[in-house]
Amino acid sequence: MSHTYHIAKNKKDLELRFKIIKLIREWFWLQNFTEVETPTIVKLPGQEPNLSPMKISIRNEQNKEFEGYLHTSPEYTMKKMLSAGFEDIFYLGKCFRNEESFGGLHNPEFTMLEWYRIDCDFYKIMDDVEGLFLFISTKLKKKNIKFERITMKDLWQKYVGVNLEEYLETNKMLELCKSMDYNVGDDENYEELFYRIFLNKIEPKLIEPTIVYNYPAQMAALSKVLESDSRYVERFEVYINGIEIANAFSELTDADEQLYRLQEEKKEREKQGREVYEIDIEFINALKNMPESAGIALGVDRLVQILIDCQNINDVLTLPMSELYNS
Repeated sequence: MSHTYHIAKNKKDLELRFKIIKLIREWFWLQNFTEVETPTIVKLPGQEPNLSPMKISIRNEQNKEFEGYLHTSPEYTMKKMLSAGFEDIFYLGKCFRNEESFGGLHNPEFTMLEWYRIDCDFYKIMDDVEGLFLFISTKLKKKNIKFERITMKDLWQKYVGVNLEEYLETNKMLELCKSMDYNVGDDENYEELFYRIFLNKIEPKLIEPTIVYNYPAQMAALSKVLESDSRYVERFEVYINGIEIANAFSELTDADEQLYRLQEEKKEREKQGREVYEIDIEFINALKNMPESAGIALGVDRLVQILIDCQNINDVLTLPMSELYNS
């Protein structure tokens, strides 16, 4: 199939995609956000155990070689901007992740919408998600998407029939997985065990638009601990049609705690045999001056897929990897 044929075949979907991207910007401008740019090339990637950054080689005019990475997310740079005095900001642009499938729900190059508000928590970001969807649906003359908000604890009770609070320790979650006949290893970490059950018994049932919030503390990532219950964190994800399209936090601003978490993630990368990177100390230092804030990363390609009822991400991309390398 020629590149021109792929573009022509999907022209109507692509036109709708570009209209949706325009509407996203319009909504954020109406909310008085500032659209920002961040470098696509970074010196140090994040430590997420399950992500594989794309390494690149850069040479200056004296032919000296430098190693860098295409960013997997603009998050670290945006938080440095918050610490430098920027307030409500959004990024709409490309991100890159290696070892992703070519098609379905993934493409190694994809479009990310990421935004942060200062002086708020993740409940305000939930409101943003609902407001953004309402705005786009109204402009496209489509039925508005209404979201159910449910805690992770209630979700496990509903679909797995267990009280999650009894399974907040790794050994307990391991026992639960074994009792449900999952072939698990004794050395698997809490998150791996958690997702064994979640991805099989819960995620496929999240067909109706759902905001799932209050994750176990072992899955904190970059989020704050819940003040009322330290066993959970202020994190939520957005699901539609059994697909996760966004991940949000009340942002952690404790530099020491963040450094500890990144060190733990670094150990996990090492354990998995993945490439290990130095920790971005500039990011850690920035947290010391970062205001209380909340933020979210939303996959734009998946958002477009949902809004136009498209099963394959390739049909909403101008030239996906599968076309570039399989044609």
